Amino acid sequence: MKTKSFFLIAAFVGLVRTTALAQQYMVYSTIGSVSEMKNGKATALQPRKLISASDQITIGKESALTVLDENKNTLHCFTAAGKYTVTQLLSMKGSSKKDLSKQYMNYLVKRLFASGSQKMTHPDSYMQATATAYRSTATDSLLLGKLAAMLQKQNLQNMNAEKALTQSSTFMDSDLDVAFELVDCETGMPLGKNVRPNTSCYVRVSNRTNELLYMNVLDIDTHGEKYLVLPVDSAVTCSHLMVPPMSTVSFKSEPLLFGEEPSAESFILIATEEPVDFSILMSPIRYSGKESIRAGLHRCFHQVRKEM
Repeated sequence: MKTKSFFLIAAFVGLVRTTALAQQYMVYSTIGSVSEMKNGKATALQPRKLISASDQITIGKESALTVLDENKNTLHCFTAAGKYTVTQLLSMKGSSKKDLSKQYMNYLVKRLFASGSQKMTHPDSYMQATATAYRSTATDSLLLGKLAAMLQKQNLQNMNAEKALTQSSTFMDSDLDVAFELVDCETGMPLGKNVRPNTSCYVRVSNRTNELLYMNVLDIDTHGEKYLVLPVDSAVTCSHLMVPPMSTVSFKSEPLLFGEEPSAESFILIATEEPVDFSILMSPIRYSGKESIRAGLHRCFHQVRKEM
């Protein structure tokens, strides 16, 4: 009986070990430099890719990896720079875990494989993406209303919201602790107020909250022209705009180029707790009478000058 019990226990342990090794995770999003080591060669990880617990992952500085565990209905975010197996990443104290319902997990996977999830654009108008069970188009308009409501609390002397956002004297509160800066692609240093013509830069954002946030940056020039610095996907998953809790990440793959002519530009970081169609920011910012959505805001101002 002892011999039989031994073999039963050994078989059970082997089964558990095999199951653990077979556990797979789906890459939901990456920001910055995230790669997988296979046969001595590093390959950039892309959304939809399946990785196993024993796979070796390299995460660069100010980068992030988010994966889905469909078996346990959990979402995991990793930002620790270095080389680790997936198992090591999961055991780290600094990693973030979010429990999801089975229905929401199915929704995320379905949207990830939607035809528009990999199509990135810099829209010049509201895309009006189709609403889903987990994302209402009403939330999009609430974001505009929230921005306008914050501005309406001040005496703007009939100034429209876009113009008010370009004024450094205009105070804007923030529901969420977030910040950002523009970083020179050449020097790796944050830009000062005055910028040389044709300077190339990228966005570095900081999420100082304990929750996942979705972020984008709106650029408004002195003429009121608006531009979304980070692209949006047609399926509005916003997975590529998801910033893990208590982290700083850099969007180096989406550089911004300043123009050649002198100009003054205002950049506004907008952060939300749930996915929104950020293309709605290209619409006029007007007060809707409702401000139930929470938003994180941070601004910086830069001027292009030929003589510095």
